Amino acid sequence: MKNTVYIIVWFISIQMMFVGCSQSETKPLATRDRLINTDWKFVRDSITGAEKQDFDDSQWVLVDLPHDYSIMDLPGEDSPDQIGPFSKTAPGNGNSTGHVPGGTGWYRKEFTVDYSDAGKSVILKFDGVYLESEVWMNGQKVGEHKNGYTPFWYDVTPFLNATGEPNLIAVKVENLGRNSRWYSGSGIYRNVHLVMVPPVHIKEWGVAISTPKVDDKTAIVSVEVDTENNTDKASEIVCTINIKDKLGNISGTVSERINIASRGEKKFTKQIEIQNPLLWSVETPDLYTAEVVLQANGQEADIYTQPFGIRTISFSADKGFLLNGKQTLLKGGCLHHDNGFLGAAAIQRAEERKVELMKANGYNAIRCSHNPPSEAFLNACDELGILVINEFTDMWESYKNPQDYSLHFKEHWKTDLTNMILRDRNHPSIIMWSIGNEVPKESVQDAVRIGKQLAEHVRQLDNTRAVTEAVTSVFTPGGWENSADIFNILDVSGYNYQPQRYADDHEKFPNRVMYGSESFALDAYTYWEAVEKYPHVIGDFVWTSMDYIGEVALAHTKYVPENEKVIFKLPEYSIPASAKIFDMMEGMPSAWPNYVAWSGDFDITGAKKPQMLYRDVLWDNSIIELNVHEPIPEGMAENISGWGWPKEWPIWNWEGHEGEPLQVRVFTKAPKVRLELNGNAVGEKELMEDDHYIAVFDVPYQAGELTAIALEEGKEIARKVLTTVGAPVGIRLTQERNSLSPDRNDLAYVKIEIVDAKGDLVPTDTAQIKISVSGTGELVGSGSGSPADMESVNNNLIKTYKGRAQAIIRPYQEPGTIVIKAEAQGLAMGELKIEVGNSINATHEGQK
Repeated sequence: MKNTVYIIVWFISIQMMFVGCSQSETKPLATRDRLINTDWKFVRDSITGAEKQDFDDSQWVLVDLPHDYSIMDLPGEDSPDQIGPFSKTAPGNGNSTGHVPGGTGWYRKEFTVDYSDAGKSVILKFDGVYLESEVWMNGQKVGEHKNGYTPFWYDVTPFLNATGEPNLIAVKVENLGRNSRWYSGSGIYRNVHLVMVPPVHIKEWGVAISTPKVDDKTAIVSVEVDTENNTDKASEIVCTINIKDKLGNISGTVSERINIASRGEKKFTKQIEIQNPLLWSVETPDLYTAEVVLQANGQEADIYTQPFGIRTISFSADKGFLLNGKQTLLKGGCLHHDNGFLGAAAIQRAEERKVELMKANGYNAIRCSHNPPSEAFLNACDELGILVINEFTDMWESYKNPQDYSLHFKEHWKTDLTNMILRDRNHPSIIMWSIGNEVPKESVQDAVRIGKQLAEHVRQLDNTRAVTEAVTSVFTPGGWENSADIFNILDVSGYNYQPQRYADDHEKFPNRVMYGSESFALDAYTYWEAVEKYPHVIGDFVWTSMDYIGEVALAHTKYVPENEKVIFKLPEYSIPASAKIFDMMEGMPSAWPNYVAWSGDFDITGAKKPQMLYRDVLWDNSIIELNVHEPIPEGMAENISGWGWPKEWPIWNWEGHEGEPLQVRVFTKAPKVRLELNGNAVGEKELMEDDHYIAVFDVPYQAGELTAIALEEGKEIARKVLTTVGAPVGIRLTQERNSLSPDRNDLAYVKIEIVDAKGDLVPTDTAQIKISVSGTGELVGSGSGSPADMESVNNNLIKTYKGRAQAIIRPYQEPGTIVIKAEAQGLAMGELKIEVGNSINATHEGQK
């Protein structure tokens, strides 16, 4: 009996030893690319020696990637100078990074190469680590990387232990000093992969796909394959390329016989004709997959699958931007990389959700500001039909912050830019490569010299898209009159906050293609009117489509004495790179406890802000919308920054201000607007061109219903009603999606709302909600849309903002039930049950 038990235990142990990663994150062993995101050990400390195999990490915490240690609570108790992850003493300008420090972190993980993978080369691939990283394998240094946003990989085969024996990955990450002017996050904040390839294989990022000829009946798909032979013998291979449609059916195939020298490489290109192609577009984002199969010496060697889209793009000053031959106006937003209360962690569901929000609200384009995004983000853009400007960096040789990427630009730009292009070149969503944003330059000559290097390198790697750069007069040496030298090296010219130049510059440079690479929400009419009027202005990208941590209070709106009111205006003059404008910002007063920029069309939770209601009308998402300005204190005036918006809300709850006139702004393209209060006419207004689709009324406050009616030829075409809601009685919890997978890549975003007896939202800022989570998931993010409520961030005690808050739940890797409860004094508890792997059922106790 003892011998039998011993054999069973021995057999189980051997089986466990062969497993490289947790079952939930690995793919079948035949798959070359495997996520290794789970069960990393982590410590936030600048210790030494943690790369050694015998280092004691038993006291470290266990984390799953993607992971951002900047958003983790700081040690010790909260105090007037420290709240959760926020600190008044954060290195660098706290206003820039959202008062969140970086520091040093260490990650360690063990994995084992399975015997079925014996003889394969092993690549360790990172999608992004912020900021400077060093990587060891089994105590031996593999390499280091200096760019916090570009992907990179190492062939770790020479450092591996024997097959079946455990290997140790150790990663040191340093985010030190002043290196960013927005929230960056820290750590391994994107995916990590192990790529297993046979000796004769396709190189990583070694498949490039283009569509040189496309029409209604046929498309030519050109597939370039870069292969490698790591053996000591020449190898004869057969490469078969299958093009599969979205249903997995083969639409075309081709084979090629090739000889690769020992320890050699071979690159070749094949073209495949596809009949009746399904074209990728923003309306129908149909995707194909190229399956590239290598057979070496009669045996299957490697399989590489690459999604892509069949589409054409072109840019011209007379026809604008054409997608598949159809003019497409870019309804765009600039978007930073962070994910709200998750910090920079690029969890797949968080990346998808951002894109879904943009798509659902009329956006068709995103400018990735100001760095390459995650691969998960680009995949979502491909699948949902969002056009992308993929941007490389925010600085070149001259710094914006003393410890930023400029320290490493000269040495590393070519490798980093190459990695960005090679990884991303097959995404049909990408229509432009941006080589920089508002880059400080010492001179026009420097601007042209460096810009040409970058632009030429991009075109060498991928000449199927436009090269662009975002330019503003402030960072143009000698002023805007010298911008022509910069724009001459580009295919499409990005204008940051320069709509007044669109017409005059077109007269001077009739072939120049322009777009608003950044714009003010307050001036949305001016920017969008130019896009609709001028073919050479192909789109507008508001700063920003979604709010973000850092650049704190950029979009501030505040009350000042009437004689101190100022009108914001960007300076027309240029600031030399030697002036170090961001050094000067170090002396600015702290905006504590504000931690977000507050400039988004959507707040940090993804809720629509009042400024988006105006854009809804501009973009024909809605016929009529309205906002009510909060009462302005007597003797005071409203100061609005260039990126700000008036303090107005789609709310008709102003208790205590009965009889006071409140400003009501109605947004509509209808020629006439009528406003009613409790069924009585307040007034009518005919809209003229100078009104910019905004009708303004003063309405003495009285509880009830405020109704705006859009009229055309005397007939009602739409109406919008704001209703005074009742007292709060309960809490409502709702989940955004009706399914949740037992997968750490998935998330449940739970909306928390204070409601009255009718179930209507009560727009209160005072409710204190206590969140509890039990079952097969955990609370990983929480807070409200308030730009100044640090105390609610990633806390189980959340204060509502305009009646709302948010909880983010990450499921464990097992099916089951997650129960979320929300309690507050004097309110009926809200409860939500999420079936992981099944449907969702919600109950709202105390609700009728």
